[in-house]
This record gives sequence, C-alpha cells and structure tokens, in this order.
Amino acid sequence: MEVIIQDEEGSDSEHFVYQTPGTDLSHLQAWGRMVQELFGHKSIYLVARNDQGICGVLPLSQVKSRLFGNRLVSQPFSDYGGPIATCSQAADALYDKAVEIAKGLGCQYIEFRNLDPMPQPLALRTDKACMFLDLAPDPRIVWDGLRPQIRNRIRRAQNSKIEVTSGGLDLLDDFYRLWTLRMCQLGTPCYPRGLFEAILRRFPRHSRIFLATYNGQAIGAIFAYMFNDWARTRWGASLREYDSLSPNYLLNWFAIEFYCRAGAKRFDFGRSTVGSSQYTFKKRWGARPANLNWQYWTADGREPPIARPDAPAYRWKIGVWKRLPVAFTRIAGPWISKALV
Repeated sequence: MEVIIQDEEGSDSEHFVYQTPGTDLSHLQAWGRMVQELFGHKSIYLVARNDQGICGVLPLSQVKSRLFGNRLVSQPFSDYGGPIATCSQAADALYDKAVEIAKGLGCQYIEFRNLDPMPQPLALRTDKACMFLDLAPDPRIVWDGLRPQIRNRIRRAQNSKIEVTSGGLDLLDDFYRLWTLRMCQLGTPCYPRGLFEAILRRFPRHSRIFLATYNGQAIGAIFAYMFNDWARTRWGASLREYDSLSPNYLLNWFAIEFYCRAGAKRFDFGRSTVGSSQYTFKKRWGARPANLNWQYWTADGREPPIARPDAPAYRWKIGVWKRLPVAFTRIAGPWISKALV
C-alpha cells in the first residue's frame, strides 16, 4: 500500500471519485485547488494505491488563522470530504499519512468531515445532521409521499403567483444579495461572492441556482449541486416578509422535481443543528436525519477548539453582527469568513 501527495490533477483519481459510492464534489482535487486559489489555503491531495490501482483518496486543506489556529480540514466549504477508500487498509494508510503531514506542518488538529465515522479513537462531534429525502424518476411518486400540510404550503405558494426558475451565473447576483442579507440577520459573516462564482464556473454541469420571484422581485433562492446520484442544497435564503406566501416550500419542491428528472436518487436538504427549527422544517418533508460524524485528531490529545454559536464567547459577537449594516457585512464578512470554512 502506497500513499502519495498528488500534485497535478489526475484523470485516474477523478475517475475513482466518480465511480466510488458516497463521494462528494469536494472529494475531487479540483475542489481543493479552487479553495487554494480563492483563499490561499494549501491543498494537499492524498491518493492511496495498491497493485490494482487507486483504492482511496483523502483531500485536505491547511487553514491558518489567529482565531482557529493551524489545522487541516477535509474538506472546506463542504459538509463531507473525509477519507474515501475501498478497503480498511487504504483508509488506515490515508489517516496515518494525514497525521504525519499534520505533524510536519505544525498543525494543532485535523478535522475529518465524515458521514460515517472512522474507527480511530478520535474526538467526535455529532450535533449537526443532514436530512435526506429519497427520490424517484417520477416526481409524482415523491409528491404522493409528502404530508398533506407540505403539499398545501406548496400549493399556497403556487396560488400566490410565485414563480421559480433555475440557472447559473445569470442568477448569482440575486442569490448572493438574498443570502448575504440572511447571513447578516443570523449574525454570521458571509462568504465572498467569488466562492459561488467559482463553483458555478468550475462545476457547471453539477451546480445550479433556484430562484423564487414574486411580482418580479427575487424573494428566495437555493444554491445546489448534484454529484453522481446525490442532489445537495448547500446554501439558501428567503426574505422574511414573504414567509406567509411559503416561498421556501415551492423552492424546495421545484428543486426536488428538477433532480428527480435529472436522475438523482436522494435529495439532501443540507446541514442543520439537531433539534433546531430548520431541522424540524426538513423533517416535515419526510427527510431522514443522518448525523454528521466530524472527527478530530489533535496534536496534544486534548479536545479541539470547536467554535459553537451558542457559546458565551460567540453569542455577543453574533448579536453585534446582526446590528451592522448589510452593506458593511458584505465587505467585512468575506475577510472574516476566510477561516470559517
């Protein structure tokens, strides 16, 4: 078993990611390269090989900041990205190589963003979950499986003359305006517009924006992508003053219909804190929760310094950020969020 750092993007590793179940867009080396070009976080792409060829990959990015220290993350701006391997020997070899690299770079910890937990005795975070809805080639099958309350909310939005369209770069400005406003309301620094533009440009076959309009005004949007047979909604927002018209319900249903016809087998509503209002909203659709198993190797064996919004150290900062002008947060947010990967 050999584990190497792959310097140039290779078609064989890309083929492996596409052919292996459970992989994400962030498992492609192109994702790490994109993050490095945008934010300066060093991309380290590990590839495990045996006599038959590639049997595992582990994408890593070195993220340095005063707030969170020096760390390796697999993988930034994704809920997933931990090691993917076809055998336990490859998985162990990738893990060992990651630890060796982390020590060499003086990293304080490694964050493995897994859906399924690794067997190593690592610190574990399970307070976040993704919500999955099984899809079918005919969206009417999914429709019939929805609760009556959900269908009624979708019909309410349709009867209100809300229109939903989908596209790419042509809808980016509307999406970013809505999303940054929502991030300000939540007290969270926003990512730069360039991140979303880079995803749309680098992965045009995979990524898509869904936009809801009412009387010509953009009132809600979802940024999503599909990889293999798995559709994922990554970022979304809507204007609060239109909540009574249920734009979020129509947006999600429009995306579900689209991905049913595109051949997706499941729809990922995205990450939520277990027990939160968003978690409850997604569960009402019949989505199955799957806890994210984010695991941590630390250099000193102690618990990693995980930032939690409900912690006293962050609560007051969130309150301050909510009161700032939106225009200012669109300038300052991308600078701060560089380390909030």
